[in-house]
Amino acid sequence: MRCRQDGQITVVFAVLASVLVMLGGLAYDGAHIFNAKREASILALGAARAGAQALAVSSMYEETPELFIDLSLAEMAVADYLDQHDDWSISIRGNTISTTVWLTQPLRILSAFGFHPRRVTGTATARIVRGISSGDEI
Repeated sequence: MRCRQDGQITVVFAVLASVLVMLGGLAYDGAHIFNAKREASILALGAARAGAQALAVSSMYEETPELFIDLSLAEMAVADYLDQHDDWSISIRGNTISTTVWLTQPLRILSAFGFHPRRVTGTATARIVRGISSGDEI
């Protein structure tokens, strides 16, 4: 008695090929997700620095060493810096500003396997100081 095995190699090849494509997609789309995360962090840092430059005028001329951020000026500066992006937030406490930027990274290969775009986050904080007078303040 002879067993027929016609077509079994085709099934094995199809499964193996789809696994290899998925692994390649994981590497390709994973690298793009990593780059999107880095871009979100860079955008958040730039926005925090832009917002930290929005000093409250009253704190600039006082004798105290503390400088404060003007909330409305900082929001305008951050919005101007992130004019191409809609999904961001800002938090200001005294002389410290924190920004968070969210980006959505589409998946080019893994979307064929039912995976959805990934949302990445970048957060940064900037603090304003009057000036550095000693090495301890760095």
